[in-house]
Amino acid sequence: MTDNRDISYFFKPKSIAIIGASPTQGKVGNTVLTNIIESGYQGKIYPINPKSEEILGYKAFKNVLDVPNQIEIAIFAIPSKFVALTAEECGKKSVKGLIVISAGFKEVGGKGVEREEELIRIAKKYHMRILGPNCLGFIGINYNGSFAAETPKKGHIAMISQSGAMLTGMMDYSMNQSFGFSCNISLGNKADLGAVDFIEYLAEDEDTKVILCYLESIKDGERFLKVVPKTARKKPIVILKSGVSEAGARAATSHTGALAGADIAYDLAFEKSGVIRAKSIEDLFNYGEIFLFQPIPKENSFAIITNAGGPGIVATDAFEREGLKFAQFSESILHDLRDNLPLEAAIFNPVDIVGDASPERYKFALKTIFGLNRENNDAKHDSNSITTSGALLIVTPQAQTKPTEVAKIIYEISSKFLTDKPIVCSFIGEKSISEGRNYLKQNHIPCYHFPDKAAHSLKTLVKYGEYLNTKPIDKLEIPEYDVDKEKVKEIFKNARNDGRIVLLSHETSEAFRCYGIKSPRSRLARTPNKSMELQKEFGKSVLKIVCPQIIHKTDVGGIALNIETEQQAYEAYIQIIDNAKKFGPQNAKIYGCEVQEMIDFKKESKVNELIIGMSRDPGFGPMLMIGTGGIYANFMKDISFALSYKFSKKDAKKTLQKTKIYRLLQGVRGEPSSDIDAIIDVLLRLSQLVKDFPEIVELDINPLLSFIKKYSAVDIKITITR
Repeated sequence: MTDNRDISYFFKPKSIAIIGASPTQGKVGNTVLTNIIESGYQGKIYPINPKSEEILGYKAFKNVLDVPNQIEIAIFAIPSKFVALTAEECGKKSVKGLIVISAGFKEVGGKGVEREEELIRIAKKYHMRILGPNCLGFIGINYNGSFAAETPKKGHIAMISQSGAMLTGMMDYSMNQSFGFSCNISLGNKADLGAVDFIEYLAEDEDTKVILCYLESIKDGERFLKVVPKTARKKPIVILKSGVSEAGARAATSHTGALAGADIAYDLAFEKSGVIRAKSIEDLFNYGEIFLFQPIPKENSFAIITNAGGPGIVATDAFEREGLKFAQFSESILHDLRDNLPLEAAIFNPVDIVGDASPERYKFALKTIFGLNRENNDAKHDSNSITTSGALLIVTPQAQTKPTEVAKIIYEISSKFLTDKPIVCSFIGEKSISEGRNYLKQNHIPCYHFPDKAAHSLKTLVKYGEYLNTKPIDKLEIPEYDVDKEKVKEIFKNARNDGRIVLLSHETSEAFRCYGIKSPRSRLARTPNKSMELQKEFGKSVLKIVCPQIIHKTDVGGIALNIETEQQAYEAYIQIIDNAKKFGPQNAKIYGCEVQEMIDFKKESKVNELIIGMSRDPGFGPMLMIGTGGIYANFMKDISFALSYKFSKKDAKKTLQKTKIYRLLQGVRGEPSSDIDAIIDVLLRLSQLVKDFPEIVELDINPLLSFIKKYSAVDIKITITR
């Protein structure tokens, strides 16, 4: 809408006009005005209603132009057909922000789309910002400008939601929780302001410690990747992204497009940006709570204390799944545990203090594993020398346990001595255990019904800590290669002039040569005689059908290998063309055969087939892919993806390391390593190519043959826009 990113007036408005304010209880305009008043808003309030002189004790005005003073925020609670005219009046009044609760816009299609476009045009004309339309409203520390049934508790979590109904449900859920909100923002149709705009503002908001989001889409992926990583280094961001099924994925014409799931780009963008992704509403709030109340651990090194073996095993399994590591206790700690716990207790991590454990036994075990029981030592100093970075305490209801007393001991020790170490609990049960669980939660120690949930949340702290220890995205060194962009532009232009969006094989090889990616010599033969001529020039050759409609050449008999004579080239050409006409799509356009220099495998002591490709996501741009290639690429699905945005050498290596074929490239059973650095170089050059040419929609190299000291991109496919 405008380059001005200052949206502070939505959070701290000096004056608010409620357009459509109503004296009738139950109407949206009445609820909004009531909420503003009852939330303790201290600024000026201007109800706008042409039929009333006073509403809820406030003087009412016929329109915003009649208001004698400045208006910063206007909240719309009127039918959609009147919104544009009123927005025009707001523009003339120099209103800064519009909160459009009114529905009947893009979400209903048809006329609604036109109404939303008109609203955007008016707001742009007068440099106003829009929240909505079709939203619940805005709830901040200073006011409740929504039609929600209640004003949520104040606190330090910012909640941004694309769904108003989802937001009301989450606010209602939070009423019985230990946390509150610095703001609750309903995005609605996102005609102007979206999640990224508010995340950028909240980075500097002193009232906000954690940002939670429920999103169905992100409309500006590039801006997300620029803004969100910076905010994530200042405060945790947790996003629940819905709509993850494959049903909405577009049809793909390449291996890469086919192998890329509909949701993979969001996973990659969130990982690159330091966002913690929630898979459920429960996760969203569990993560928000633990980030709000517990510190980030210095290391991935945790202890488990339990009074029951079964839950201890469950917790151990959960640690394994989540990648949480067990702290190794020192000899002195193990001696203390052995000398003071029952003989049947397990002193190695996890520590099982057995079923008759009293509150005092929990106290002893917790203090001991953190080095707080040692005589003649300052407790805090000694604690810092211990490698245990945090702990999970499990309590099951036993006759001697006294859960509430155990809870009080855990809180006392944590708040006095372990303020830099995350402590989470699992109190299993309900009737006799709920009081202790609630005590912990009210005192800001996360307590879960079951150990696996505790481990799941604990992992988010570790993951966020790892992100904070990485180099900032804007500080990464991104390689820039000396390339021939003009030649590639010419290749693309010639293809379009020929009415094609799929490059022919010899064109792709030439484009790769311009970017320093090695492939066998390749030329197009339009006649059998030309194939003979090229075979003589190249020597041992491969012939491949050249037809944009034939994706998988082997399926139609479109490849001939080991062509060693001109006569073989002649015969192979005729056979391949015949196969393509018989088994290929009807009315397919056949250009001829590509004659390609054949790589002699017999001269190589080691060969691995990889697939490398790119599929362009509509929001986040190019996604690079690498994995096991060859004819089984789609079957094996040994693949790893990465966004090409700010794609560094470290990113390239990490992407390759995620695949199973990486282990084969390193060498197994004494065989030598493949040229891994060369493969990484290909990924980096490919990243530059797809960044330089946004018109490349999809790209495949399958296979890329990897040898001990070199590689060769044998079969390349590039699809561009028209």
